[in-house]
Amino acid sequence: MIQGIDAEMAVIGCMVIDPDLRPKIIDKLAPEMFEHPKLHKIFETATDLYWSSQQITYTALADKLPSYREDLIKMSQRVETLSACDQYIQIVIDRWRIRTMKNALKNILAQADFKTADESVELMRTLVGKQDEIAKMDSDASASFAEAAQKFTDWLKSNDAQNTIKTGFRSMDSAMGGFLRQSVTALCARSGHGKTDFALNLALRMAKNGFKVQYFTMEMTTNQLMQRIAAQMAHIDGNLIRDKKLSAGEISDVDMVLKAFESAGKINFVDDAKISTKVIRRYIELFRPDAIFVDHIGIMERPNVKDQYHALGMVSNELKQIAKENNIAIVELVQMNRQIEGRKDKTPNLGDIRESGDIEQDADYVMFVQPEDITDRQLTGEAWADAMIYLLKNRHGRPGTFQFHWQPQYHTFIEVENNYQGE
Repeated sequence: MIQGIDAEMAVIGCMVIDPDLRPKIIDKLAPEMFEHPKLHKIFETATDLYWSSQQITYTALADKLPSYREDLIKMSQRVETLSACDQYIQIVIDRWRIRTMKNALKNILAQADFKTADESVELMRTLVGKQDEIAKMDSDASASFAEAAQKFTDWLKSNDAQNTIKTGFRSMDSAMGGFLRQSVTALCARSGHGKTDFALNLALRMAKNGFKVQYFTMEMTTNQLMQRIAAQMAHIDGNLIRDKKLSAGEISDVDMVLKAFESAGKINFVDDAKISTKVIRRYIELFRPDAIFVDHIGIMERPNVKDQYHALGMVSNELKQIAKENNIAIVELVQMNRQIEGRKDKTPNLGDIRESGDIEQDADYVMFVQPEDITDRQLTGEAWADAMIYLLKNRHGRPGTFQFHWQPQYHTFIEVENNYQGE
């Protein structure tokens, strides 16, 4: 098999000889991937001819590049067989990646004396991350209709129930099919309106059903989340747990239910005031979850750009990519803006999402938690407040509403049966 510059020449030769190979070659390669300056220019010219719907022939290329006539003649001579075109392409890509890494490493080493060890390591991580992205792009993500149809029928015939992550809330699972892998859900509410309680209910139910769940918390500590979980599982008023006013029997009950869940459920907490998408990627690599919760997206670490609206949009876009790349479901908690408080009709709409329209655009599902006003009520015992879950965007089904009873004293949401109201 030919190597090096010969492979670059062979790729261009394949383009000229076989029109059917041109779309694949142009899709996978770019002019800067060619090491030799002349081949860079020839490929760039051939690409221009392709996109302007002109024939790519030796004559056409020679008319555009008269000083390259002799080089063009050599192209076809380098093609050993058209069936090796994919190998020629891969050689060009591999050589370009190696050159890119070498240059980047030289720059990192040149700056090492002026950087801290952590900064140098971060530059290395960035380099590796970029190479991972290139590798993912290099894998053939395109598919013909026949290939797509075959994959679809294989999926249809399979008995794999793990493609969706069920919660056990029957009306929601029916409407959504569960939380699909590679999907993003925006779970929205005003502060203090049950957003974290509902997220924890979902996370614990997923874990109880055998799915691995990772919960990233930035506002509350892991201990504070565990107080809520203990209240829910042991059915003990959360205020008593918070203030540590439990009897010995109640402490024993809490310990027993937590240990029972520990053996049945798989949930991991990441507690940090500032969490970035890089941190999320690192923990996903370590824990390999089926679903993650981000509480909440508005206080995640953002890219260093002036427009914070755009910066949050970049975080949202990245989370969507993480869901797809890792085949997981992501639930991101989102603050609603204050506009709803000034409206007579308190029913939420998609415009109530705070800060960034990208959140709604990137999400497969958008839910709003809207409990009744309990400002003047002290809920104790088995008292509850009505709470509606509005599913206003459902990329894979119908939007609708779900009725729940919220018991904030136990941090629990109880589904009201047979209530899915599809729109």
